Amino acid sequence: MPREPEASWENGIRSVRRDEMGRLCQLLDNVFFEGLSDMQPHAFNDDNMHNLRVVVENGEVVSHIGTIRRNISIMGCTLRVASLGGVATYEAHRGKGHATALLRDTMHHCLKDGVDYIMVSGYRNMYHRYGCRYVGRDWIYHIASERANDFDDTTWTITQASKADVETIGAIYRREPVRWLRPPSDIAFGIDGWVQNRPAKTYLIHRGDQPVAFGVMQQARERDAGQVYLLDYAGERSAIVGALGKFIDNQHLNQLSLHVKRFDTVLRGLLEARSLSGEQANLPGTTMIIHFEQLLEKMRPYFVERVGEHAAQGLVFREVGDEYHIYYGGDRVVAESRGAAAQLIFGTLEETENAMLDAGGRAGEILRACLPIPGVWYGVNHL
Repeated sequence: MPREPEASWENGIRSVRRDEMGRLCQLLDNVFFEGLSDMQPHAFNDDNMHNLRVVVENGEVVSHIGTIRRNISIMGCTLRVASLGGVATYEAHRGKGHATALLRDTMHHCLKDGVDYIMVSGYRNMYHRYGCRYVGRDWIYHIASERANDFDDTTWTITQASKADVETIGAIYRREPVRWLRPPSDIAFGIDGWVQNRPAKTYLIHRGDQPVAFGVMQQARERDAGQVYLLDYAGERSAIVGALGKFIDNQHLNQLSLHVKRFDTVLRGLLEARSLSGEQANLPGTTMIIHFEQLLEKMRPYFVERVGEHAAQGLVFREVGDEYHIYYGGDRVVAESRGAAAQLIFGTLEETENAMLDAGGRAGEILRACLPIPGVWYGVNHL
């Protein structure tokens, strides 16, 4: 059963109510563009109303921050993540601190819900003040139309997926080492709908009759000038690489881009073997740590794989005032803020975390082998 949002007061900060969903959608239409809520059915539905936090004044919804919350798997370790977006306030109600109050409220509720970190779909000074940072050391690759034939292998065929293929797509995705734990509904709305606020269709990639991979392809609009993204993918890497040219030809594209996670050396190797060079890229949006100790405790089994039982079990994680400490014996690594903790855990293109590790003695040496951990790509879980 859907969780009923609290109904203890009319005005102030609270979850949106069912009879207010229309007014919330009007707010989003006014601040962003018409139809945004229709593009994000995984967020704006009865089951998720308790995660849609609003400010109500005189019975009107005047400000909003929403999240969707899912479990993710990182190298076999299960974390809980919130995707945050839809941050909107009517112009006439700006300057009253509503967005800041909603962000603090959302952080509080995420902590109560066991969320380890938040992915924020954007950057604002407000987000930065509360610890959001650009993190990650991933890659992005661009394939121009004139190279489509180099990525069009006869071994593979593509077919547009339908709702009947949701379980097949889910089975392929569940084999990924870094992934969301997606309910079937998350997969279904990306079959032929909107992903990351862009029109998208999902395609299965086959070897003969056997589906071995899938890709969620942005559908080109006139304003895209033929340059689109592969918004999500999973499965056999050689199949994905060998189908990229088919995706380009299918829409007569000028350029197709895809984000590749840092750990995915197989995919990077296959792309670069075809003389394609990548550019370094952050994880999408910005990242905010919510539960430092819990997050790292959940990742301890992965740390055991990296440095062994003795070293991994010797790590101690503590929040100390506004700082975030990791101890090993008499040594410690210190992240002096929530933002620095995000940079330490997920890494940065600028390698800002190195100064923290260098100052940490033996603790820094062990953590250098464990960190950064990879983050998830939004795919259909964007908000």
